[in-house]
Amino acid sequence: MTKVKEFFSDMKAEAKRIRWCKGKALWKNVLVTLLTIIFFALFFMAIQYIIVLIKMIDFKSIINTIKDWF
Repeated sequence: MTKVKEFFSDMKAEAKRIRWCKGKALWKNVLVTLLTIIFFALFFMAIQYIIVLIKMIDFKSIINTIKDWF
């Protein structure tokens, strides 16, 4: 049980050493994080949309049309 108490005591001491962002720096970091999340969400949505469009293409009919030309 003493090891558990010592662990939480050490954890509390470490938590006191943390320097948190203040004011503008905090909001700047929040904004950068949100913009990054939105960017990657839109990026992966676009990739998924492109993949779906590629899967919808009927390549057999395109190949047959090209063969008919020659």
